[in-house]
Amino acid sequence: MSEYINEIDSKLNDLNSIKNQRKLNYTIFELKNSISLFTVLVLLTGCAYFNTFYNAQNYFDQGMKSVKDDTLKYDNEYFDKTIEKCASVIVKYPESRYVDDALYMMGVAYYFKGDYSRAIDKLEFLTTNFPASKFYDDAMYYIGLAYYKIDKLSKSIIALKESARFKNCRKKAGVMLCYAYFRDGNYRDLMNTAHLLLKENLKRRERLMILNILGEAEYLLKEYDTALKTFDEIKTLQETTEEKKKIKLRIANIYMEMGRYAECKNFLENESDPEFRMLLADLNVRIDRIAIAKEIYIEIKETQAPEFAAKALYELAQIAEKDDSLELAIAYYDSLIPKATGEILNKAKTRSEILKKISELKNKTEEPDKAQFSLGELYFIEVKDIKKAMEYYGNVYKNYPKSILSPKALYANFWISKMILKQDSLAQVFVDELIKRYPDTEYAQSAKNLMNSK
Repeated sequence: MSEYINEIDSKLNDLNSIKNQRKLNYTIFELKNSISLFTVLVLLTGCAYFNTFYNAQNYFDQGMKSVKDDTLKYDNEYFDKTIEKCASVIVKYPESRYVDDALYMMGVAYYFKGDYSRAIDKLEFLTTNFPASKFYDDAMYYIGLAYYKIDKLSKSIIALKESARFKNCRKKAGVMLCYAYFRDGNYRDLMNTAHLLLKENLKRRERLMILNILGEAEYLLKEYDTALKTFDEIKTLQETTEEKKKIKLRIANIYMEMGRYAECKNFLENESDPEFRMLLADLNVRIDRIAIAKEIYIEIKETQAPEFAAKALYELAQIAEKDDSLELAIAYYDSLIPKATGEILNKAKTRSEILKKISELKNKTEEPDKAQFSLGELYFIEVKDIKKAMEYYGNVYKNYPKSILSPKALYANFWISKMILKQDSLAQVFVDELIKRYPDTEYAQSAKNLMNSK
């Protein structure tokens, strides 16, 4: 095949001049209307030409049988053979009336092989030099798809808009145009295009594709009420249980983000699926109904769905942490480890290890000043609980003022107040305390310098 491919570009450059000759050939065809097409082909180009084009067309048709919804479902050799035969047509018979056919098949074959640059090259040559070709509209469509695949969205949008001008491509090009607009962040044009398309006589799949992308655009524009109506329409069109579940979860999450908790609660209340129950439990946490949330999490952890059982145990551990029930939190974290995978597993292991260190330090009787300071460090660095960190740092200089760690603990509370909480008045209190108690330490000097800096 490479022997033909290398010659194609030079042959294509000569095609513009050949087009005039083709007009003469068409006249000859018209004058010889008593002769069959097959006979004319034989006379003008010979059987070899006809067979080459016929084989190219046949391979292309076979390749397209593996395509569904513009997606190649399984790999095959037909598109390779299509390219080889089309290359032969273009190189050996550049004056043929079927050059635009060959260019189209070749470009589409390259597209489904994932060679988008070559697909664009061949199809753009076709649309530029053969604007009257019967393949023009579909060629523009595949140009738009190819540019979309390589994330050149402006060019994709231009090609898809051109393709959508033609009745044959209006729907499919319009749908892809919506997706190009979405990826480009052009939500308003997406919405305008989608509303026009929804007036068409669409198949269920086409309508769902448009409504889905429209709903997401409305959501991103924070037009939540409109998005809810769109997703509700999607819900009525869904056929499978899994499809209905997915869209119901989307609706529930939008209610949550809008702060419409009562509506969200009513929407979820009668659902028994663990994923819906998790969302309902999360909702109760958000509205501070912790006891109800715990009941639902406990119910979920007993289900046969390991993913949600693990999530429920994690949330129960988090609640126990906030209640300062460290042993219970550790037990929940350790219980979920055999059920969990991925990120939640890593987080549970980390939290369990940290809490075990904290529990050990809290029970430590030797060198209590070091234990309290270490607790402050753990809560600040690992747990990221600033309030508790400051509490334990405070325990050091309040309860063990002569400890070598006291000025460091006092400085830690100053630094948190100044740099994280951005409370200069509170930070000044800690600076004054440092200077008063530990005037000759590096911590007192450093705190003074930081307070005086801009």
